[in-house]
Amino acid sequence: MAAMFFGWRMVALAFLTNFISVGFVFYSYGVFFKALASDFGGSRLGVSLGLTCMNVVSSLLSPKVGGWLDAGRIKRTMIVGAGLMGVGFVLASAITELWHFYLVIALVMGPGVCMLGVLPSTTLVANWFVDRRGAALGLATMGVSLSGVLMPPLATGLIAQIGWRGTFLVYAATAGILVIPAVARWIVQRPEDVGQRPDGRTSLAPAEQALPNTAWSHLLRERNFWLTATVVGFNFCAMGALLTHAVPHATDIGFSPAAAALLLSVMAGAGALGKPIFGGITDRLDKRAVVWLVSGMQLVGLLLLLDAADYLSLLVAGAAFGFGMGGVVPLHGALIGAAFGRQAFGRVMGLMTPFMLPLTSLGVPYAGYIFDRDHSYGVAFQSFAGLYLVAMVAAFFLRLPSNRLGDLPDAALSTHP
Repeated sequence: MAAMFFGWRMVALAFLTNFISVGFVFYSYGVFFKALASDFGGSRLGVSLGLTCMNVVSSLLSPKVGGWLDAGRIKRTMIVGAGLMGVGFVLASAITELWHFYLVIALVMGPGVCMLGVLPSTTLVANWFVDRRGAALGLATMGVSLSGVLMPPLATGLIAQIGWRGTFLVYAATAGILVIPAVARWIVQRPEDVGQRPDGRTSLAPAEQALPNTAWSHLLRERNFWLTATVVGFNFCAMGALLTHAVPHATDIGFSPAAAALLLSVMAGAGALGKPIFGGITDRLDKRAVVWLVSGMQLVGLLLLLDAADYLSLLVAGAAFGFGMGGVVPLHGALIGAAFGRQAFGRVMGLMTPFMLPLTSLGVPYAGYIFDRDHSYGVAFQSFAGLYLVAMVAAFFLRLPSNRLGDLPDAALSTHP
């Protein structure tokens, strides 16, 4: 009897760590900040600054963390990341000033999210899958979308019952009692470590091309590196801004706050559906075509959102946008895997993150500035439509090898720091 393929267990663990790292921080952030502000005071600017500082720290650490992941330290890195998140929540539960919270979220949570979240989980899944990488990444990253659906109401309910300090301690206990043991017990870096092959193959695939050099200086000279960063960065820029400003836009055009909030839930739900669907499509189609589908679907949703005249058309626009949005994260991993292979995956993804930071950070404040200037999101949304078009054009110039990378032994690659 053939041994069970452990790859899908890695997908389940990646789903869990994505849910915890994103849901406990990003999707709970606004709920916690409102509770903290009622005790300590705080401005909307403060909401942005705390999360922005955490994102900057996490992004700057990503290249180093990516190198650790490719060097065989996925389990160790994720355990430390979960530990840092647990410690961060304990420290946050004891703060006496609001600036203490900003310090904790930047200097403790930032590294923790980087070492537990999307970067290591995506690298793990990419190590275990080649032929079905897109589908596996789509399932694993569903944890991101579902955390957006479930965590805001869950955090709100917990704070109402036990207060924000008690809720922080529940989050810390979850990281310590659930996440660390699961990662320590079941994470396996690569299928070869337990005598298996990617995708559960029974034999090696035909010989595949490997990168001659994975040093940072070499990667930065690769055209596919910059084209992938452009495609994904422009998608993230527009996507983050639309998610942040969709509810204010809906209330501006006459819908109630409750109706506008449902729009965000529809986007998140459609995104959860889009992840496995686009992930599966990525395994079957030219990945450049999937970029056009994902970006094009978001573009259609954005244009419909601009012209929505009634509530049904608003929800249809949100569903179209969210569905396309769901494909971005698994597509990001699939593009890196196709262009650079398993052995360099963490290094490439980690190195790409800080270069995309300006794009991913500027969309939200830009849309706010345009609204303050024009009392309308029209110009901002039109600008984001342009970003999607640029991403679609950039994808045309990607040159992905016809043969997949990743099945050669690690010794076949140069892994200079």
